[in-house]
Amino acid sequence: MAPLDGSVDTRAVEYRPVGVKDLLVSMKDSSELIVDLAYSALLHNSEDLAGEVLELEEEMDVLQMQARMNMLLAARTTEDAKQLAPVLGIIGAAEKISEAAGDIAQVVLGEEDLPGAIRTALPEAMEVLARATVSDSSAYEGRALGEARTSGY
Repeated sequence: MAPLDGSVDTRAVEYRPVGVKDLLVSMKDSSELIVDLAYSALLHNSEDLAGEVLELEEEMDVLQMQARMNMLLAARTTEDAKQLAPVLGIIGAAEKISEAAGDIAQVVLGEEDLPGAIRTALPEAMEVLARATVSDSSAYEGRALGEARTSGY
């Protein structure tokens, strides 16, 4: 059962021995995506995109908890803790980003009021962002978009 405040239930997150660097990279990538999706959801009043934002916010909560657990286990001495403390700040900042994107999604879903004049003042976007899953059999599987774009796919 999820906590009432919408945060991740720490009892439900299992420890995985993953490098903090890998977790931070995943959090950075997710932070970029969640902000873009949140603004696309708002600009296009898309409940589907807002739902994607909320799902991604939950995934970020798990990544943040796993990063914190790995950080705590990595600190063996006072000096280790001192060196790792700024990384906890980065994890906290990523948490604030995902929560802010979730707040934007709540506006789209009508759970928060946004005056009509403000909504109409938002600029029209040229494109809508959406998240998609690439199948294992796709030529794009495991490839960066830039690589796929330059190889003629």
